[in-house]
Amino acid sequence: MTRGSQARALAWATGLAAAGAVIAYLLAAGPWAIAGVAIGAITGSFAPSVYVGFRDRTTKRSDLRGAFEQAPTQSTARLLDPRRELVGFLGRQDELAALVAWCKDDHAGRLRLVTGPGGVGKTRLSIELGARMEKLGWTCERVADGQEASAIGAMRAVTGSRALLVVDYAEARIGLRQMLTALSSDEGDRVRVLLLARSTGDWWDQLGVGEPAVWDIVQAARQTHLSLSPVVAAGMSDVDVIALAVRSFARQLGRQERTVEVYGDSGLTRRRMLDLHAAALVAVLDDADTGPVRVNIRTVLGELLRHEQHFWFDSARARGLPAGLDGTTTRVLRQLVAVACLLGAASEEEARVLPDRVPGMSPSVKLAEWLRALYPPDPGQTDWLGTLQPDRLAELHTLRELAGSPELGQACLAGLDARQAVKAVTLLARASSDYPEAEVLLSQTLPDVADVIVGMQEPLETLTAIFNAIPYPTVVLAPAAVALGQQIASGLPADTAPEVRARWLASLAVRLSGLGRYTDALGVAQEAVAIRRELAAGSPDQQGPDLALSLTNLGEILSKLGRAAEALAVTEEAVAIRRELPAANPDQNRRDLAATLHNLGVRYSELRRPARALSATEEAVAIRRELAAASPDRYRRDLAASLHTLGNRFSALGRPGDALAVTEEAVAIRRELAAASPDQHGPDLAHSLNNLGNRLSALGRPGDALLIAEEAVAIHRELAAASPDRYRPDLAMSLNNLGIRLSALGRPGDALAVTEEAVAIRRELAAASPERYRPDLAASLNNLGVRLSALGRPDDALQATEEAVAIRRELAAASPDRYRPDLATCLNNLGLRLSALGRPDDALQATEEAVSIRRELAAAIPGPYRADLACSLTDLGVTLSALGRPGDALSAEREAVAIYRELATAGPDRYRPDLARSLSNLGVTFSELGRPGDALTAEREAVAVYRELAAVSPSEYGLKLADSLHDISEVYDALDRKADGDAARKEAARLRAQPDR
Repeated sequence: MTRGSQARALAWATGLAAAGAVIAYLLAAGPWAIAGVAIGAITGSFAPSVYVGFRDRTTKRSDLRGAFEQAPTQSTARLLDPRRELVGFLGRQDELAALVAWCKDDHAGRLRLVTGPGGVGKTRLSIELGARMEKLGWTCERVADGQEASAIGAMRAVTGSRALLVVDYAEARIGLRQMLTALSSDEGDRVRVLLLARSTGDWWDQLGVGEPAVWDIVQAARQTHLSLSPVVAAGMSDVDVIALAVRSFARQLGRQERTVEVYGDSGLTRRRMLDLHAAALVAVLDDADTGPVRVNIRTVLGELLRHEQHFWFDSARARGLPAGLDGTTTRVLRQLVAVACLLGAASEEEARVLPDRVPGMSPSVKLAEWLRALYPPDPGQTDWLGTLQPDRLAELHTLRELAGSPELGQACLAGLDARQAVKAVTLLARASSDYPEAEVLLSQTLPDVADVIVGMQEPLETLTAIFNAIPYPTVVLAPAAVALGQQIASGLPADTAPEVRARWLASLAVRLSGLGRYTDALGVAQEAVAIRRELAAGSPDQQGPDLALSLTNLGEILSKLGRAAEALAVTEEAVAIRRELPAANPDQNRRDLAATLHNLGVRYSELRRPARALSATEEAVAIRRELAAASPDRYRRDLAASLHTLGNRFSALGRPGDALAVTEEAVAIRRELAAASPDQHGPDLAHSLNNLGNRLSALGRPGDALLIAEEAVAIHRELAAASPDRYRPDLAMSLNNLGIRLSALGRPGDALAVTEEAVAIRRELAAASPERYRPDLAASLNNLGVRLSALGRPDDALQATEEAVAIRRELAAASPDRYRPDLATCLNNLGLRLSALGRPDDALQATEEAVSIRRELAAAIPGPYRADLACSLTDLGVTLSALGRPGDALSAEREAVAIYRELATAGPDRYRPDLARSLSNLGVTFSELGRPGDALTAEREAVAVYRELAAVSPSEYGLKLADSLHDISEVYDALDRKADGDAARKEAARLRAQPDR
């Protein structure tokens, strides 16, 4: 109890005793004398109790202040701290109204979660909510880091009124589980807890598992999760927001207001509130006298950091740091601040040794005191050092310093204790989602952190906090998450509740899958399913959702391991469970059902059942489109995933126009998401770009397809450089597709180079994991054969194609439904390779086998396989002609033309080139049979089609038109129409002589 508090308590007690004495004196002479004596005695006797009670209450309030954040200290950058409320609250009226209604509703859940990227206004929204509720008589406090377990008890020791507690960075709070245990008890009655986090993830999924009371309040909170977008106020432009902030900062700093011009991005997406406020602050700090201030929004935090560094250097000079034993350069000062941001210090002694992590420095009390004076801890904060605010500024500065000095990075990430590991991993994990340049740095430094983490002998709560700090999905942090997840799962006590064990196993299986370690993930996932199946048998409504989720994940792992039939079975079981769940939480159930249907569509597609795959995927899209319309920030990513897959389904059924439309929609969504978070959404964007390239190519737009394919390769190459185990398979896929695009544009040399790179990657992957990667290797070998053949290397082409056929024949023997279509493709190409080497008999055998397989497939599923059959029939006709069997060739070619004519009617952009090729071959066969009239009819139609195609794309179809004109010239000669033949030959020569040929 402070001296001032003691004085106030004594004054209250003395005043009460004096009041009692006066009342007793006034009443003593009258008929109320006895009452007066009694009142005097009572008030006098209560005075000591009042003193003690006031003293205890003050002590409790002091304890309460220690548990909650207080007003922050100042620096230039801290003018941006939302807790200072320098800029008035803007927008977010719908979100604020929803949160106020939640607080006021006696029947609402006690817990609420708000998520959003750093700088979108989560903290500012919570502050405004607290102010609104305080006006209604509530007690509102922000829970300091490390005080979660005691916060509700401290609150209830002081007041029984309604209370709102705000927990920022909830994903990294070690005591959050204990806090929610208190919240779920009677002690938590009339208390609301608002959690703020950058994203959901394992920390949110694991919360409350094994504790029924906590689980119930967390489940209720899942239904009302609020995800913030950068759009704060739809009616206000970024310019308006900046202008209001400029006015506030200018008034605070005593400077003139400035006009701000923002540049540096496309302006297609809304900028975060923090960036807009930073632009306003940088403008106010600008030294120019007049005129507007131009601010690059992409580098505005860096510019603000430059101003903040002047604050550091001035403070250091004032303390005499550049001289004497503690002499420091400006670089050392920057590194010291970075170390403090990364690791912090719980005590003065920890702060004293922090400088020892800076190359060339040693422990220093003077430097520790300078850091504390620079950023003192907030009142109520348990750490001895505060930190640079806002957090994104601290993250940017730390990353810059670590990237600029590998020695500093190594020193900072070695020998960490538990507290330091939590703080370091949390900062690095948050930074990776906002700063793409952090990926290379983190990929180099995180192995050291992982080693430290794995060697820790800390409580599970501490390890869990570190695990929760790592986002999912992520590129560079995935190995650390797996190492930590394995340690936690193996370290669970023997009496751990089955729900808890199953949750950790399921989470670990997902993380292992994210690293491409599907064999390791399989056993873990199967164990999770076994536990949850047993739990669901006793409580299907409560445990059914978790069982369905584990089955879905198991299906994904089985699929990646090439066990498609098993994958389909468990996914169908998951869908059946989802459909039977009660409608108590309709949005949650529909979201989960859509996810499982999405996976079911993929499983059907893997087994070549396109109609059923389309049905499941369309149902998933319909659900997700409806959910995204109501909550775009929460569900647009899911919608993009299903649209991406729906494009595949339409393509497989020969509906290229429909496939293009939904794929373009998926790309648009994912491009916007990736712009905000490259690490999280870049891989998804690259996958959709690959598909978009395929869609454009199928519709006869090879130039557009090439640009898209090149963008996909660039993204995957960058990802693979940061995380090769995870993304090299995807890079190989993109390279494979790029080879196809380059080949279509007549660039065989470039096509060969990227295809060979794809083969090299896939050969290495298949050597390590044949069951998973041999199908991909066969696909690239097949394409390599095509590339080599185009470059006039028939022997090399044959070798590659024969290897592809051998792999696919073996795969088709084990799984015919899945791999016979691929085998037919390779056999068809093998026939072409053998024909090129003058081996028509061998070519005929391979081509006839391809026709046989494709005829059977087209009879069962006409949509995706009739075009393939027509292709093989065309090649069969050529081979039969080479063997001197024009009659048999005619039959095959007529059938091919009939199929292509029907397909070209429905899809002219895709199939008219194939129709022209078949017509040209048919004309040649008629000529061989001595039927020049029929040959002329076929060749005329072929020339007409090629002429139209060449008018649109001369580089792709000009030579083909020339070849067709040459063929028709020979028919004219056979019909004694020399003038027509000469005209056709002259036009063909002119086409071949054009520069772009």
